[in-house]
Amino acid sequence: MRCFDFLRLATACAWVALSGCRPLLAPQPDSASLKPVSVILLVGDGMGDAEITAARNYLVGPEGQLSWERLPAMARVGTSSLVENAPHLPEFVVDSAASATAWSTGHKTSNGRVSTAPRTDAVLPTLAERCREAGIPVGVVTTSEVTDATPAAMMAHVNLRLCQGPADMKLCPQFRRDRGGLGSIAEQIVAQRFEVVLGGGRQRFEQRLESTGEPVSLLEAAQRQGFATLVRAEQLHGGLEPPVLGLFASGHFDRLWHGEPARPYPGSGPQQCQVRGRPNEQPSLETMALTALAILEREAANRQRPFFLLVEGANIDKAAHAADPCAQIGETEEFDRTVRAVLEHARQRGNILVMVTADHAQATQIVPHPFAGARSPGLLSTLVTRDGALLTLQYATTVVGASQTHTGTDVPIYAFGPGSDMIRGRIDQTEIFRIMVAALALPSAPGQLPSTRTH
Repeated sequence: MRCFDFLRLATACAWVALSGCRPLLAPQPDSASLKPVSVILLVGDGMGDAEITAARNYLVGPEGQLSWERLPAMARVGTSSLVENAPHLPEFVVDSAASATAWSTGHKTSNGRVSTAPRTDAVLPTLAERCREAGIPVGVVTTSEVTDATPAAMMAHVNLRLCQGPADMKLCPQFRRDRGGLGSIAEQIVAQRFEVVLGGGRQRFEQRLESTGEPVSLLEAAQRQGFATLVRAEQLHGGLEPPVLGLFASGHFDRLWHGEPARPYPGSGPQQCQVRGRPNEQPSLETMALTALAILEREAANRQRPFFLLVEGANIDKAAHAADPCAQIGETEEFDRTVRAVLEHARQRGNILVMVTADHAQATQIVPHPFAGARSPGLLSTLVTRDGALLTLQYATTVVGASQTHTGTDVPIYAFGPGSDMIRGRIDQTEIFRIMVAALALPSAPGQLPSTRTH
């Protein structure tokens, strides 16, 4: 370990000790879960209880179930982050970056940070990095930009989630490559060379690498380094050789459903949501997940190792921020289909731990219809369900015209497969990390911190 790396490790350890943020112990696995198994973590971004209930009511009715609600193991997950300048204090409403850092590294951080510690910028090693050290293949799939907060926290380290591409580094000067840092999130994703990364965000990789002295785009640099770079859905198949980088949209994926967004009293609707679909070049979340599974399973078999896959339904959260109930439910419906397909695959294999959760809750509330005499504040929209019932949703976490905000409630986690017995009671998000470490049979102690320079 280089001296500089040792100092970074010492800084990280000191931060943990001073903050009083001792990692909580996950439930101990039983003997059946000591054998390494593959892990698939499916995250519905912003998919709290109210968002799940709204989608269930609209899609299958109040007595129905979404695919993950049939799973045998369930727990409640506490969501919180830390105050940046006082990391001994909790921040009760978490953002996606700090939330994903918790389960990616086993440590909490402050909102906006991507797998780095508050105040110190100390790098927090991720589960994906530890998998790579152990020869375990890694995949990340999302309907957001692959440089967005949730996927980024598994693959990169930076002090602010906005520093996504080489040209986006104004607020992260200490992480610039030309100053000896790890670079932007996109640069780190290329440097990490994980087996398969699929989603949007092509605009970040089309930015020029001026600091290298050779003015080529990051996407061109990735191609020169042997990446299979994909930009259209028809290029996606399970026979691709890693590393695979699929960037099927310039930014985030388009939303599948549309309707009127919520409006001030008496709100929009009553309305039924319309299916709009996505452009042909954007594959479904289900297709990306199953393709990533095929690539990872082949690699895992060749290495005689398990694999790890993160799948994110990202636009649930983005639609809720926009108080757009139809888009929100449409993205939840796609996530439900993806979970169903992944569970069927896992049941056939028998050696995969599947976990389904959310990073945080969102602003959705189910309220009485305004015509029933309840004049609700905020933004309202009434949907007509398949059986003709009226479902009114309210968004009131901020002023009219502003983006809706997250809420600080617990979120559910559901699990299936070997090791799912560790999902019970109430746990913290950091414990998801330790459960995955146990299932994959990774060493309990973290490995060496990554260098500040790209590979």
